[in-house]
Amino acid sequence: MQLYQKKRIEIIVESSCAPTILEMIEATGAKGYTVIHDVSGKGHRGVRDEAHLTDVFRNVLIVVIVAEEIAHDIVSNSQPLLEHYAGIVTMSDVDVVRDEHF
Repeated sequence: MQLYQKKRIEIIVESSCAPTILEMIEATGAKGYTVIHDVSGKGHRGVRDEAHLTDVFRNVLIVVIVAEEIAHDIVSNSQPLLEHYAGIVTMSDVDVVRDEHF
């Protein structure tokens, strides 16, 4: 089986910021992404529980798998967009089976 190396970027942001992040991702040339709504957890700011938040402040998880050069563009471009929002951005290595999808 042939595997292809890509980068997986995960971005957790407030739902109100998600449209801006998604526009930026599309502008980099990424072929697609996944959005998971109502993400909760605990971090240095305490518990982020969707049951106590309005829709505007609920978190979403955006996952995108891309070639390395696009990944670096997404990470770099995400920083100014998150300047005034809470957000977490991670990047990791991933192998995919269908290279043409990413």
